[in-house]
Amino acid sequence: MNANLLVERNTLITSLIYCAISLLLFQSLGYVFCVSIVLVTIFKLSTTMGAVKNPSKLVVNLLAVTVIVVVFLSLGFKNTIEMFVAMLIGACALKMLQVSTAKQATSAYILNFFTYPCFYLFSQNILAFTFVAALLLFNLSQLFSVSHNLPIKVAYKNSLKKFIFSLPLAVAMVLLVPKLPPFWQLPNAKSANTGLSEDVDPFEITELSRSSELAFRALLPTAEMFQPPFYWRAIVHDQFDGKKWQMSRLQGVGLQRTYQPMGPTYSVIAEPSNTRWLFTLGDGVPASKGMNVNNFGTIFQKKLSNKAVQYEVSPVDLDDARLTRWEYGINTQLPQGFNPRASALASKWNSETNSTQEFITKMKAFFVEGDFTYSLTPPAISEKHNVDEFLFSTQAGFCGHYASAAAFLMRNAGIPTRLVSGYLGGEYNQQSNYYAVYQYDAHAWVEYYVPQLGWLRLDPTAWVAPNRMFGSLSDLAQLEQQFKDNLGISLASFSNIRAINWLRLQLEQLDFHWTRWVLNFDGKKQSSLLKALFGNKHNFLPALSVILILITVFGGWFAYLNFRNWQKQPKEIRLYNRLLDFGKVQSGSLTPKQAIELLKQKFPRAQSELDEFYELFELARYNTLRLSNEQYKRLGLLNKRIIKKAKIK
Repeated sequence: MNANLLVERNTLITSLIYCAISLLLFQSLGYVFCVSIVLVTIFKLSTTMGAVKNPSKLVVNLLAVTVIVVVFLSLGFKNTIEMFVAMLIGACALKMLQVSTAKQATSAYILNFFTYPCFYLFSQNILAFTFVAALLLFNLSQLFSVSHNLPIKVAYKNSLKKFIFSLPLAVAMVLLVPKLPPFWQLPNAKSANTGLSEDVDPFEITELSRSSELAFRALLPTAEMFQPPFYWRAIVHDQFDGKKWQMSRLQGVGLQRTYQPMGPTYSVIAEPSNTRWLFTLGDGVPASKGMNVNNFGTIFQKKLSNKAVQYEVSPVDLDDARLTRWEYGINTQLPQGFNPRASALASKWNSETNSTQEFITKMKAFFVEGDFTYSLTPPAISEKHNVDEFLFSTQAGFCGHYASAAAFLMRNAGIPTRLVSGYLGGEYNQQSNYYAVYQYDAHAWVEYYVPQLGWLRLDPTAWVAPNRMFGSLSDLAQLEQQFKDNLGISLASFSNIRAINWLRLQLEQLDFHWTRWVLNFDGKKQSSLLKALFGNKHNFLPALSVILILITVFGGWFAYLNFRNWQKQPKEIRLYNRLLDFGKVQSGSLTPKQAIELLKQKFPRAQSELDEFYELFELARYNTLRLSNEQYKRLGLLNKRIIKKAKIK
């Protein structure tokens, strides 16, 4: 095939791949950038088809400047990772407009081994791995194609063979070679999913129902204390400015209270996010390295990780029965001049009741007996007195609305109260015995203080939507249509179709095992595996195993290459060389006839077989017609007879 035509076809395919990557990352890289890459791809397609001429260097430079301006305007300097990836993809896409020789294409395809894996910065699930692995394999095929002038199908077959050969070696190296911490680490992409905000507007949390992304998975032991409803605590908000509940200043401060262990540990595998705050059932302390626990009994990472994090939690009972004057002031603080009707209602209830429980009973009756509804699409509230607007006008909302209103009313009565954001429930996977919690399961509730008892949980959402307490948000039948409308196009939005829901669950389970055993295969798991494989000798046998595997693999590869070269020789040549090797005859300057005569002198018992062998050999080498199968069989039989007779002394 013509080399220039081969380069042209391969570069067009590569341009289409850049376009596909950009479209898959459109939420991270922005619509404007993606449209730019689509236009560059269309331009490349037009030049390949001959509709327009190849661009000059000036045109390409102008396009490069345009892409740079687009990236800066759409992403800015705050989104460092997104900007870096966009610049890299944009530069590679523009480079495809200029590539015209095999040498230039080779450089581009070598660069792609760094460009394609950038997709991992945004997603590390098994689908992303499969996609990037396929791209790298195809990129290797294109590299072989342009550098060796091979059709893409032939190059792909060769690449696939090498990939299959190297895969067992790669697995062995991952399992056996000691794992070292990274020398440096990129920060998270800003698009990493998190369903929680450190500063919560009661109405901002409505956006969470629009995401079906996974938040975390949990493996709970079969103990009585681990029964639904599951309230996964993450962030405590104890400061209210009239609009937002702000994260507590103690969120990142280490635990200074005493506590009592409560039960067996459980595991959580959290997806990458933009915050260090992790998830616990009630109060807990970490049983894993790299974690810390704050004064509220919730766990956080010491350093933000850009991959899924698996950690162990030990449930505890915090000694929080005492509240300092400073803590009381923080948790009863309210801004002046907000929500006068709600304040008046709280003062009325406070005057009519003698205890916190009686006040809560009054408040519950108000919500239950009123016309309050649980809705995923509540009306927007932009009034200054937003709690008043919700309580006495719209009366439609979900967790953020109810939790914020309840906390405001209780603080007005002098009851120390704080807002907690986290997740509620989870989807149970019976095959692998874990709970999957999604972004749309994000939830907000209230914790209030009672002297001598400490902090207790109160979820006012349960008063108007008791079914929300169990399972996942996706399980609420009365909100099924709202839930699907908010999710848009996703597998979860079609979960009522049995086949699609089965596929969704299978992919979810596969990704669970991928995350647990591959992405989170750390030094601790490696050490446990090596101990199971090698026992007390796990300190030195893995290193010896690696050396033996390398010797075996490369020795086998060397033998395979020699055998393949030997197999390429015609059969008559292989049989002829076999006789010469057996007879230790150096054929350097000898003709085949002279070499056979020398063998006849060495092995007189096999003279007749040698004569017949030479006749067939001469016929095969110098005749225009190929030997028949019977003749080749006869040639092999003679070879065996000659060696057999030569061994007889």
